This record gives sequence, structure tokens and C-alpha cells, in this order.
Amino acid sequence: MELSKLALDAISTAGNTAEVSDQSYNLIINDTFEAATSVKSLKAGYKNIRSSSEKSAHSGLLSLILEAAKHNVDSSSISSVLEDCRWDGNRISSFINKFQEHKEKIQSALSMIGKSYNHIVGVQWRQDFRIKSNNCDKICEPSYIVSLEAWNPHTNSAEDITFSCTMEQLEDLVLKLKDATKCIERNAV
Repeated sequence: MELSKLALDAISTAGNTAEVSDQSYNLIINDTFEAATSVKSLKAGYKNIRSSSEKSAHSGLLSLILEAAKHNVDSSSISSVLEDCRWDGNRISSFINKFQEHKEKIQSALSMIGKSYNHIVGVQWRQDFRIKSNNCDKICEPSYIVSLEAWNPHTNSAEDITFSCTMEQLEDLVLKLKDATKCIERNAV
């Protein structure tokens, strides 16, 4: 876990009882953990934070919380960072307890950030025969109706993607999938 000098200075400010009172510290900690676990509170801004040193402390603590959750850091590592920033024992223990309490929620919120594609978990197809269309009198050609079952990891739900294609389009799709499979196999070695 790496934190910038600016973040470490801000964390030191949060631990300094001369700059941040105990009451302000508790408000900062509550707001910071709320911001780390909820997207809505980030849009609301700093609810209970007034001074620039409190804002700095908030941003430094938020950096620490997110980095620690991202790297799944244990409490002893967090404790050593806070000790290096000259925090007293009471603030360290209260911060670590609060972090352990919210760690899973923070990691869950972090996992929702970013783009992840749906995973294809099932395929169904059937052949159809088009005899006639609105534009032409007779078509007499086969078509295929393909239904892909895709699983979305963010919502933990499945959805169906259905499309129709001609024989040539289906052959092209199959060839492209085979090429992708070969490419993956080559890169896996």
C-alpha cells in the first residue's frame, strides 16, 4: 500500500489533536467511512467538515481507507501507518475498529467501479425458414435465431440477448469465435 506524501501529511493532520478536536475527528471519521461505502455521499460533499485542515484530513483518511481496502491490508499495517503519522492510541484503535466494521462494504463498493463485460453462460439456437417478407414476395432462405444467456457480474443477474442471422452471418460469427479461442490459447502458453 503506497500513499503520497500529501496523503500522509493529511493523515498526520487528522491524528493531531491540536488541529482536529475529538468531536471534529469523530465527524470526519463518520463522513469518511460514509463516503467510502456510498456513492450518494460523495455527491453531497463534505457534510460536517468546515475548516481546510478538516478537509485535508478527510481526503487523507479517504485515501488511506480506499487503499487499505483495495489491497486487503490487515489492521497491524494500518496501525503502523497511523503510528508513523504520530496518532495516539485511542484514535488508532477507534479508526481500526471502524475500518474492520466497514471493510467488506468498502471492498464491495470498490468492486463496482470500472467496466466489466457480461459473461456468456449459455447458448440456444434454432433454425427458421423465411418464406416471405414485407418487401419481397418469396425469399425461401434459412435463418437462425440465436439466444445468448449472459451473466452480469455487477448485478449478479442473467439476461438474454437474442438475434437473428443468415447462414453466412452465423458462419462468420463462428469463425471469429474460433479465431478468438486460438488467440487466447496462444497467449495462455
